[in-house]
Amino acid sequence: MENSKTFHRKKIVTIFFGSLMIILLLAARLGYLMIFQSDYYTEKADDLHERERSIKAARGRILDANGTVIADNKTVCTISVIHNQIKEPDKVVEILSRELELSEDYVRKRVEKYSSIERIKSNVGKEKGDAIRAYNLEGVKVDEDYKRYYPYDTLASKVLGFTGGDNQGIIGLEVKYEEYLQGQEGMILTVTDARGVEIDAAGEKRVESIPGNDLYISLDMNIQSYATQLAKQVMETKEAERVSILVMNPQNGELMAMVDVPEFDLNNPYTLPEGIDSESLTEEQKQEQLNRMWRNGCINDTYEPGSTFKIITAAAGLEEGVVTPEDRFSCPGFIMVEDRRIRCHKTAGHGAQNFIEATMNSCNPVVMELQA
Repeated sequence: MENSKTFHRKKIVTIFFGSLMIILLLAARLGYLMIFQSDYYTEKADDLHERERSIKAARGRILDANGTVIADNKTVCTISVIHNQIKEPDKVVEILSRELELSEDYVRKRVEKYSSIERIKSNVGKEKGDAIRAYNLEGVKVDEDYKRYYPYDTLASKVLGFTGGDNQGIIGLEVKYEEYLQGQEGMILTVTDARGVEIDAAGEKRVESIPGNDLYISLDMNIQSYATQLAKQVMETKEAERVSILVMNPQNGELMAMVDVPEFDLNNPYTLPEGIDSESLTEEQKQEQLNRMWRNGCINDTYEPGSTFKIITAAAGLEEGVVTPEDRFSCPGFIMVEDRRIRCHKTAGHGAQNFIEATMNSCNPVVMELQA
């Protein structure tokens, strides 16, 4: 009997110390998590209870050589809904479909969708966004956003390029300098309960966006406008499909104008030119037409310089003193270079002429003699 009591006593002591050890280990683990891992789990808890809404950054402007703004931003709104916060779904559907000119089925699908936040429509005019905000609809969020705006419409369209629905650069300078223009998005953080409903007393935290950098370019919109008018006149007179003009500063090589007509409307870059029935095109054919419309022949195509290079040869000859405007030349209609006969465009020849007349006549033999 005594042996049995001793056995049970030892068993109880063993269980006691075993339980005590487990409790101490759990306490140590709890202390470790509460003290040394508190920051980590606090961040996790915040992530679980905070809902994020992005604040779009204002894209950097593009300005010409005179400081004229040629690519700017205008304020628009993005309309979104949060399912768990909507108290009057029918009213929300009716108002949003009417104000945004959307079908009720389209809006209802998004209102009834179980998601943290559902976008209804973006790039909504600020006046319209303010009108929707004035309804004070539970669960409807109106966030201000930015949309790219080009005050000169078609001017320099193939140089500037345009942006997409998320304000990202698509072609031209907009995509070339994307990392400088895009800016850094901000964030609106709101605290929610377990059902995803915002806690009014907790308020919201904002991380403000950082605007993009402005881009100053060498293009002069006055010269660009004049060159565009000339290109359109030439295209009409010669019945050409396309005309390109480049204007450079001879002192430093800066581009003062780059024209490739026909241009397109930067504020409606997906609208095909008149005469093309977009309804009859497949998606692939439509994209091909758009790529052709956006293509900048000044930098994407190659040209033989031809007679245009004679201007450089003539300027170099005058600058180096190799020739003067009064020097006389004779053009028989061709010139022999070793065993080759190179003709002038006027096969009968220009006859006797001075250097100015030869330049005006774009005379091949004179320019070749000058190079020799």
